[in-house]
Amino acid sequence: MLQVGQAVAWYLSIVLIMRASGKRLAGQMQTLDLIILITLGVVLQTAALEEGASNAVIFVLTVFLAHRLLNLGCRRLPWLRGLVRGRPRALVRDGVVIESALEHEGVTRDELLAGLRKLGYDTPEQVNLAILEETGAISAIERR
Repeated sequence: MLQVGQAVAWYLSIVLIMRASGKRLAGQMQTLDLIILITLGVVLQTAALEEGASNAVIFVLTVFLAHRLLNLGCRRLPWLRGLVRGRPRALVRDGVVIESALEHEGVTRDELLAGLRKLGYDTPEQVNLAILEETGAISAIERR
């Protein structure tokens, strides 16, 4: 039973790390971000996983089940989804960059501009609404 508790604690730690990292990590991961995330996961896993094949199987199955249950909860409970995944946030409204939203989400102006260029916009003034989605991707609606 100790392995199950350790696996659940590991999984919740990873979820908390991802949530604390913000949506930017999910959508615009840099090489260093990826290395740090993998390293943290390995360190936590090493601390939680005891030796032996049966312990490894219990650990993997418990993490898989915890993940499935969390996904199910996120689909059925909007408040849980918001807690775990965050909520979409407007970064540009009526062609004006919302600096406080950039700061809150940990997105630089250059990252915003790069995201808008990927969508075919040269400047924020061309955008009616740009949103940082819960996935970390930027979506935009053209200004008319």
